[in-house]
Amino acid sequence: MRRADSCLFAPYRSVGLVCNDVRPAYRQQPGFRRFTSLVCAVDNVVLHYRAEKLRLAATSDSFPEKVTHVMCDKNCIYGVAGSRIGVLPLCRDITRWIDTVKSTKHCIIFGSQFVVVDVDNGLRVIDVEDGTIALHIEGSPHFDISALVHPPTYVNKVLFGSSQGKLRLYNTRTGKMIHEFASKFDAPIVRLEPTPAVDVIAIGLQNGRIILHNVKTDETVCSFRHDNAITAIGFRNDEAPLMTTADETGMIAVWDLEKRELLGRISGIHTAAVTSLYFMPGEPVMISTSEDNSMRAWILDQADGMPRQLVIHEGHSEAIQTILFTGQHEVMSAGLDGSLRKYSVENQAMRHKLGSAGTMAKAKAKKMHIDLDSIKLEPIVEIAMGTTRSAQWDNVLCRHRDTLVVTTWTTSKSTQGTHRLAHKRFTKTDTWQGTTATSIAISPCGNFAFIGYSSGHIDQYNVQSARLKRTFVAELTEESKENGVAHDTAVCGLTVDALGHELISGGRDGRLRFWDLRTGKMKATLKATGSIVKMVSCKANSLLAVALENLDGSSFVSVFDILTRKAVRVFKTIGNGLLALEFSSNGRWLLTSDAEGYIRIWELSTSSLIDVMLAGSPCIGLSFNETGHYLATCHAAERAIYVWANKTLFIGTIPLRSLPLDYKPSWEQTRYIPDVEDAPMEELTAKLEQLDASLVTYSGLAPSRWANLPNIAIIKERNRPVEPPKKPKQAPFFLSTAPTLDGFEFEKMDTENIENEERKILEAKRSMLEMESTFSTKLRRAKSEADFIACFADLKQMSVSATDFQIRTLSEDVLGKFVRMLLAVEKTRQNFDLTQAYTAAFTKIHGNSLWKSDADDELTEALAELGDLQEEIWTEYDTLTLHNVAVVQWAKNALL
Repeated sequence: MRRADSCLFAPYRSVGLVCNDVRPAYRQQPGFRRFTSLVCAVDNVVLHYRAEKLRLAATSDSFPEKVTHVMCDKNCIYGVAGSRIGVLPLCRDITRWIDTVKSTKHCIIFGSQFVVVDVDNGLRVIDVEDGTIALHIEGSPHFDISALVHPPTYVNKVLFGSSQGKLRLYNTRTGKMIHEFASKFDAPIVRLEPTPAVDVIAIGLQNGRIILHNVKTDETVCSFRHDNAITAIGFRNDEAPLMTTADETGMIAVWDLEKRELLGRISGIHTAAVTSLYFMPGEPVMISTSEDNSMRAWILDQADGMPRQLVIHEGHSEAIQTILFTGQHEVMSAGLDGSLRKYSVENQAMRHKLGSAGTMAKAKAKKMHIDLDSIKLEPIVEIAMGTTRSAQWDNVLCRHRDTLVVTTWTTSKSTQGTHRLAHKRFTKTDTWQGTTATSIAISPCGNFAFIGYSSGHIDQYNVQSARLKRTFVAELTEESKENGVAHDTAVCGLTVDALGHELISGGRDGRLRFWDLRTGKMKATLKATGSIVKMVSCKANSLLAVALENLDGSSFVSVFDILTRKAVRVFKTIGNGLLALEFSSNGRWLLTSDAEGYIRIWELSTSSLIDVMLAGSPCIGLSFNETGHYLATCHAAERAIYVWANKTLFIGTIPLRSLPLDYKPSWEQTRYIPDVEDAPMEELTAKLEQLDASLVTYSGLAPSRWANLPNIAIIKERNRPVEPPKKPKQAPFFLSTAPTLDGFEFEKMDTENIENEERKILEAKRSMLEMESTFSTKLRRAKSEADFIACFADLKQMSVSATDFQIRTLSEDVLGKFVRMLLAVEKTRQNFDLTQAYTAAFTKIHGNSLWKSDADDELTEALAELGDLQEEIWTEYDTLTLHNVAVVQWAKNALL
């Protein structure tokens, strides 16, 4: 299925697809005799399996179109999509494309050339290396090519079969038809397969016949028959004369070619047409693939020559109906095939089939000689799960389509549970005949299951024992009290609050009712403006989203707060027909899907549309994992679970904009581009420096650039090494030496001159007679406020250690200038964080000098002005900060 990248979500992978109706390709790896590759096409990707254990080895990049054919040779894997062939050396990256001019109907590779048949029956021979077309033959309407094969040992020869039942042999180098066989078969040819015998080709016909034909003599060797059209033929190549064939119903037949008789049939394993039968070279192992989304490995080691299953790799054989994340990386799905499965998003080898539900256990049915098909339940359409008691007893409830019984399952054992929940009232009297379960829920503690019915009843069961605990009754009218119903119409939704104190039920008549789980009494009723279709609650807060339908058929969504029992949000523009509804894991977004294939993301805090996702098929199920990293979706008529990655948790901050309510992305443009042009970056930078002269503005620097400045000396003292560096035991070889009569000796250092030099440097530092720094010199010469601001700009560019050094080396006659610099900057209300850090460090380092200054000194006057300005700014700053804190605290605690 085609998917488009959106602002918030990116397609990650599809889970659950094994193979489809495209015939797979097989190859043996060069140098690895026992390593066989199985290459399958699934939608627009190519999957590479290890055929021995059917383990997935690699997944290719996405093709722009659906892959219709796959081929492989000893070097590369090739996928045909539309009118192009993609070349994949390692089944990952598509390195180059080969143009086939027209859409491809059939394609094979042998040697160094492709033989391609287009939709008009035209034949093209294309060179594999450079992609040039070496030969082109126009198609004929009297010979509709339906199958082709390269006979072994026939150099540059291809055998074509037609829907008219004719065979032709062509030379792919000269383009000439070598021979048209006189034998005309009585049905369209749908399959051609080479046999281990030279010159003999197996021909599969649409009427079910399999003919072994000698193409050298144009004679039929023998023939066999199926009841349906042939789809796959395989030959055992380890000296055992066995042939296996399969038809469009999935039945596999095993034939003894020596005795020319049927050994046996295998039915009920594959439920759809088998696309390939392949025997491993020199081994009694067969691989079968089918359109039912399964592949199986068989071993022929039984005395009667019949195969038995060795490895099974399968997914849903029919479309998925509902999905639910059961953990951070595990997602559960239920399909129209009646099975319940669990997949891992991260590791596609981790998959489990929990089973197919029935009215009784299969073992019991076999013992009572009951047909297994008669005990099967309808497909699962809703899943509810609790994780608290998953290790003790069943923790999953499944509701089946148009069925009264609700089944239990366990995720810890990955199997069906022991209970089938149904009230006896529905079988004892004719009044409630035809009642079905319409909604389910499980309590947060995992002890209780709640079932709502089309009759309006709501029952509470103990999950461990399956005993009925309570029936909720709305004692509003005599009729409801007599019938024991909670709603006068079908129950369309059930949910339990996070604390397990209240049950919320929604009826088809638009009424929401709140029930006390301790007493079973109804506490309150809300009437919504429409008929309730479905409802879902948010685990992160107390919100409840209810999908409603008007009399004219239009849909909208109302969001209720179950604490205040009020509607807090209403979304009316949700598309044509609401199919699925889901909250994000953090409760910030609400996702809705419509029948046109759009998935809309609404931000609850602003009631705005912030993103629209586009898929090739309408989405019928949504589920977030517990951390919000992944979103899983299932779509109409699709057998795969499609996983999307939440970009906000992988690539940081994403700028969001409110989109028009009628916005619909297209395949060419999947992201919203506003009509108004953005302002240039220079203008934005200028505006961000300071919005207004009266506002306090920060510098924008990281806190590590200024936060530790007042305590930098303490930090350096703490980080000082505990022990001084040790002297080396032996002198390095590079020390200078002097020759002597006894050999040589190391030159002695002039310690007296060194000590005198160090003493002079120390005295100069103490008396501050060293050369003044550039910053101090510039600060000494500053006279106007512009000069002081320029000095501050130089200091702002320095590191923490450099800034500390500049402040420490200020002479006493420059201290007043430094205070004037801080005063000039604070008057502008800019770099507020830096001025506070510089002021704290300055007063801490030069505190003694500040106390010694005279009352009429320039330094004292500057300090007084700075103190008054600091008090003025901080008074205003504290007032605004406390006000904002109070408003935020009120907004967090208020019940809006």
